[in-house]
Amino acid sequence: MLSYILRRLVQALVVVLIVMVFTFSLPYMQPHGIVAPAYAILGDHATPARVAQWAAQNGMNHPYLARLWTYISQVFFHLNLGVSYRENASVMSIIRLYVPRTVWLAAVSLLLTVIIAIPLGIYQASHRNTVSDYTATGVAFFLYGVPAFLLCLLALEAFSFHWPHLPSSPPSGVAPWAMFTNPVGFILPVACLTLLSIAGLSRFMRGTVLEVLVQDYVRTARAKGCSNSRVLFRHALRNALGPIITILGLYIPALFGGALIIESVFNYEGLGMQTVFAATNLDVPVVLGITLLITIFTLLGNLLADVTLGLVNPQIRIEGTKA
Repeated sequence: MLSYILRRLVQALVVVLIVMVFTFSLPYMQPHGIVAPAYAILGDHATPARVAQWAAQNGMNHPYLARLWTYISQVFFHLNLGVSYRENASVMSIIRLYVPRTVWLAAVSLLLTVIIAIPLGIYQASHRNTVSDYTATGVAFFLYGVPAFLLCLLALEAFSFHWPHLPSSPPSGVAPWAMFTNPVGFILPVACLTLLSIAGLSRFMRGTVLEVLVQDYVRTARAKGCSNSRVLFRHALRNALGPIITILGLYIPALFGGALIIESVFNYEGLGMQTVFAATNLDVPVVLGITLLITIFTLLGNLLADVTLGLVNPQIRIEGTKA
C-alpha cells in the first residue's frame, strides 16, 4: 500500500504542476494581459506610466518563464502563494481565514448527504417501480436539474421571507465552528448544499444496488433461503459501496463549486464568496491560490476514496488487480 500511495502522490504532483501552469497562463489571455489588474486597481489614474510602475512593483516586467519559475518555486519551497493585489495581504493568510468556514460547511453537507442519500437509494432499489420510488425519483430529478442559485432563492422565499422565519444569512465574522454553537443561521445554506448533493448520489446508489441485485451470487443467496433484508444488507450493500466510495471522492470539487454559489447567495464569508470577490476584482494571486487548493483537495479525496475502497472490499487489491 505504501508504494501505491507514493505512486499516487507522484501522479498528484504532476497534476498540480499542470494546473499551476495552466492557471498561471490564463491571465495572459485577458484584455491588457497580465497588467489588467492595474486598470481595475488604479481606476481613473491608470495612465501608461502608472501601469508600468505598478507592473514593476509586482514583478510583471519579467519574462513569462522567469515569472512561472518564481511562482512554482515559491509555492513548493516556501509555501508562498503571493500577495493579494486588493487586500495587500498574503494569499495564505486569506486562505487560512476563509477555508475553515467553507470546509465545515462542505463537511457537514457531505455527512448529511451520505446519511440521507445512501439509505434513500437502497430503499428505492428495494421498492423499485412503486409510488414511493417514482416520487423520490421525481424529486431527485427536480433537485438535480434546478440551478443552485434558484434553489437558494426558493428556500429564502419559502423559509426566510415567510413562515417559518429563518435567518437569510449566517452571522458575519464568526468562527468556523459557529454552525455548531449557533446553528440556526446555517440551516438554509447547509440544507441547500445537501439537497443538491442528495439528488445525484441517491440516484447513483439506486442504480448500483439494482445492478448488484441481478448478480448470480445474489440469486444464489436467495435460493438458499436468505431473507430480503439479509440479501440486501449482507450481500448487495457491501458490493454496491465500492462505486459509491469512488463517487464520494469526486464529490469534493462539486461541493466546493456549490459552496461558491451558496455562499454568494446567503452572504456567507467563506472561500466561495472570496473567490467571487477575487475574480470580480481581478485579484489573480487569490484566484490562483484558491484554484490550487481545490485541486489538492480533489486529489486527496480521490486518493482517500481509493484507499478506503481497498479496505472496505478486501477482494479488491489496492494495486487494482483481483485478489
